[in-house]
Amino acid sequence: MNIKSMLLRLQSALGQDNLSDQMLLYSGAVTTRRDSGNFVIGYNGSPNSQTALDFVLWMAHQTRLATQKAVTVHVVYVIDCYDSLNPSLVTPITPISAEHQCQLLSADAFGFQCGTVMALPSGTSGGSTQTAERASASTATLTHLLERVDRVLWQARCLSDEWRGSLEAHLRFGAVATELRQVVEEQSADLLVVGCSSVEHPLVQQLIPCVTCPILGIPTELEAGLEGN
Repeated sequence: MNIKSMLLRLQSALGQDNLSDQMLLYSGAVTTRRDSGNFVIGYNGSPNSQTALDFVLWMAHQTRLATQKAVTVHVVYVIDCYDSLNPSLVTPITPISAEHQCQLLSADAFGFQCGTVMALPSGTSGGSTQTAERASASTATLTHLLERVDRVLWQARCLSDEWRGSLEAHLRFGAVATELRQVVEEQSADLLVVGCSSVEHPLVQQLIPCVTCPILGIPTELEAGLEGN
């Protein structure tokens, strides 16, 4: 699948001279899929990720028209249990190679499971009233978050319907880069799209050593002033 051709068509449609250079954050390896394609996007409903979704749906639509291939857009919402994009809070467990790090699950990389931290803060007694109250508050917060996620993914599905495209929604719990990488591998993705406009963004820096497909971001001119995933 020719990623640069898609970007050049998008560049021409928008009348931008350097759009392809801005959007291609990592060239990766181009796949030679026979009759289908899979585009993965990290999406959280922010202005940046909304712009990225608009782009990836357009590219999927144009690819179907140009090649007659079936293209599925995989929208991935990651509930980041580890605040994994905050460099000041990320502490590696052990100094291991990048190759090994890329193969770890989120819980293995950070040393704890998402669910245990959300329900039972460390250092508390499982039978205490305080712990029960905290667990109840955590459950209520998670319920509210899941309701928001459901609304966000529903909006993505509605936008996909306008393009008459095929969309699959994925809800993941963990570190953003780790969960995106796993979906990319599971779907043998042709490209990964994120709501970042710079290769220096922490998410892009964490993804580059771990994915082989191209990584696309959004143009600087359309960057919303909010860091999106």
